[in-house]
Amino acid sequence: MMVIQKMNDALTSLDVRTLRFLQLLLRTSSVTRTAMHLGISQPAASRILARVRDLIGDPVLIRTQSGYKLTDHALGLDDPVDAALSAIADVFRPSTFDPAQSNHCYRIASTDYGVAAVLGPIMEVFAVAAPALRFDVSPLVPQSFSDLEKGAIDLLLYADLDARDDLLAQKLFDETYEVLFRPGHPLEEQAASNLALTPQDVSAFRLIEFSFPGITSLQPDTIMREDGDGSNAVFQQPYFTTLPFLVGQTDAVSAVPKRLAKQVQKLTSLCSAPFQPSYGFPYYLIRHERSRFNPAVNWLREQALEITKFG
Repeated sequence: MMVIQKMNDALTSLDVRTLRFLQLLLRTSSVTRTAMHLGISQPAASRILARVRDLIGDPVLIRTQSGYKLTDHALGLDDPVDAALSAIADVFRPSTFDPAQSNHCYRIASTDYGVAAVLGPIMEVFAVAAPALRFDVSPLVPQSFSDLEKGAIDLLLYADLDARDDLLAQKLFDETYEVLFRPGHPLEEQAASNLALTPQDVSAFRLIEFSFPGITSLQPDTIMREDGDGSNAVFQQPYFTTLPFLVGQTDAVSAVPKRLAKQVQKLTSLCSAPFQPSYGFPYYLIRHERSRFNPAVNWLREQALEITKFG
């Protein structure tokens, strides 16, 4: 125990200049030349050498008939000293990120809408600019907010969040809704007028609603309800991308984010019409304060902003 305490006390007095002095001394075998390289006086160099000798318990450099020579112990110190200085340099080296070379894995919690609207478009860019980067996407649930706090995930994709002080919310875009319905639906003629539909317009039909994750529980998105009683809301579920399947064979309708509606229409025969614009929402990339200077997270944030700004 006393030996360990003595070593700890010795290391407390050790500084980088001492290690650098020893590195140069091992290369030059000369206190004078080492002092010149460091720009210090001969007496200062002698004091550092005395400290090194005390720490190591070896004279390190001895006078012989043919001049000063390193001791047997000192001859074996090159690699450890170089490694120690390299490790110190690593500690203080600024964090960097090269997307073209990195195999970093982003841990992201998102709804299927976030995957379709944000991560999907990013994938095309990553295939070229960052081919080895990976995504680990988990369902966005109330637990996701505490997972972000604990560091179990890196990012959330979320709408309309009042961020706490330790969360950083980057707004990616403002989103509006469109109402999805089948071809030949009674709303089709009204939708052709290019006027936005209102809750009154859809109140005669059964409503398919999305249940979104809040901080504590799932909450139904009731924007299509005229009076909030929910009597015509026949189906509530936490998946955006299943909504097209639920409206395709009946007169039921569903309000979905516009970006998703446009993608659905490329792949199906479903129709859509703008829904009351005042019912839109902002969409955010949420991260924890501890990642403010994380270059990998900042790079992804910049890509998401660039890719999603055009809608």
